[in-house]
Amino acid sequence: MHVTNRDGEAAAHPHAPVVAPQQAAPFDLAQHPAVRELLGGALIGAIDSTFRRMEWAEEEIDTAGREHPDAADLTWHSFHMLVPTHELMSTEMVYRAHCREILARVVAGEDTRPGTAAECCCVCCETSQVGPLHTAGVGLYLRMWRAAGFPEIDERSVHYEALSGGAIDEYERTLRHRLRRADRHLPEVIEHVARCPWTLANAGSA
Repeated sequence: MHVTNRDGEAAAHPHAPVVAPQQAAPFDLAQHPAVRELLGGALIGAIDSTFRRMEWAEEEIDTAGREHPDAADLTWHSFHMLVPTHELMSTEMVYRAHCREILARVVAGEDTRPGTAAECCCVCCETSQVGPLHTAGVGLYLRMWRAAGFPEIDERSVHYEALSGGAIDEYERTLRHRLRRADRHLPEVIEHVARCPWTLANAGSA
């Protein structure tokens, strides 16, 4: 990955201090009756939900940057990858888990494109509404549930792993691959802009 300043000069990734993305001032559409009347309740709700998810994403980026200051600049530039991919990601727990896994991959230098555990849980949830899951299917659901960091719901998951561990492994590989998003990656060239950790860390030397 090539990193550059706005003026095009190449730069090595520094040990940048952690700086959270600038937080936008709270904007509650519910406080604007005229806007609600004009756009309608359904559209207002969708916009409100989008703003909430943006706030959750920024909070997860801030947390990742504080926990991994050496990667703060890369996580700061990861916002565009934290796009919700399922309607269940309107739920805070699900969306935050999705963001955390992608940011953890950025920090570790791993491929960010395969499906996340949260995405796998969304698919398992949908599938379970169509018909009952077999043993390996339940085992996969429970494995992805744990991997996403959701609250423990079934202490018997270890038994599913013992009975169908190999099948669960294969299902996980297949599902993560099918949920792969080719556009979910950092840009080849990162431009350092105002407020990003690299720019602030090097402001004094400019």
